[in-house]
Amino acid sequence: MVFRLLVGEIPEGFQVRHADPWGRHFTLCCNPDHLEAVPKNEALRRRDWESARARRTHCPSGHAYTPENSYLDPRRFRQCRTCRAERGTSRRVPRAV
Repeated sequence: MVFRLLVGEIPEGFQVRHADPWGRHFTLCCNPDHLEAVPKNEALRRRDWESARARRTHCPSGHAYTPENSYLDPRRFRQCRTCRAERGTSRRVPRAV
């Protein structure tokens, strides 16, 4: 890992996070000036992408995320039922008689 090579060992119970000055998290960045070791609970607190995803009110196609029009897939991602139905019907090919 880049952090171990350029900065040092990771303390027990800590995780390496991207310490971007703008608060963004880039998993592929390996600039040692942008990496920091933080306690696991702090790393989890900084995971703002989950709350950002929860604040979305519409899917990328513009359908509202209502209880009737959304569900959580096995990975716990919210999905739009309307988009899923449209994808399902577009894949179906009529059978030749």
